[in-house]
Amino acid sequence: MKRYVELFENWQRNETIVLTSRQGRTITVIVTNGRIEEIDNEAGLRFPFFTGQPVTLFMKGWACNNGFKWNGEDPCDRGEEKIFGVKKKFVPKGHEWRQVFPHKFRGS
Repeated sequence: MKRYVELFENWQRNETIVLTSRQGRTITVIVTNGRIEEIDNEAGLRFPFFTGQPVTLFMKGWACNNGFKWNGEDPCDRGEEKIFGVKKKFVPKGHEWRQVFPHKFRGS
């Protein structure tokens, strides 16, 4: 059911998406009824999408992997913040270090 709702919402989608590289070059994508109607590739980069193709999450993933901003915002869904690859909520805080290394804090 969720998939069909997403498809329906995508059909109603009419927007202009501006992808901006780190160097400030842009790719402008005009979307009508959920499909790419026009692409203005000012960046001169290889853009793997074409007119008539539906807009999917793959386009947002491409923007994330290639360092583009999506309408001025970060397109990457980073989820929860990590510290050295460990979710921040699992990194010990203050007094928890005593439990991790009990012999280091014996005198305190």
